[in-house]
Amino acid sequence: MGRGASGVRALRLRKGDTLAGFDIIQKETAAQSDAKVLTVMSGGYGKQTPLKEYKVQGRGGSGVKAAGVTAKTGHIIASCIITDHVTLLALSAKGQVIKTDLKSVRTAGRVAQGVRIMNLKSGDKVAGVVVV
Repeated sequence: MGRGASGVRALRLRKGDTLAGFDIIQKETAAQSDAKVLTVMSGGYGKQTPLKEYKVQGRGGSGVKAAGVTAKTGHIIASCIITDHVTLLALSAKGQVIKTDLKSVRTAGRVAQGVRIMNLKSGDKVAGVVVV
């Protein structure tokens, strides 16, 4: 495509929908039975979900629900595919940092809220995560 082209529609969002993240799944990753999707919410909650619970999306798809978002959990701030990663670093907006094993983050279904992975001070929220 040329510079003036508008591209193609990747995702069709409905009113009120937001995109928190996406990842390209290679055939090798999809074949691994231990591949999971890590989802972290701004309220300090997180979960791992088996990759096989997510359907394949084509161009212009409407996406899939990845977590039960409530006022308690906050909105989704990060989502990534994990296979052989073992450590999660979570950073808050007010500078708090935690390091934890991914073993401590429970495996749950797609629409579950998850478990608390970070205790936050009043008015703070998770700003980002790194998985190594």
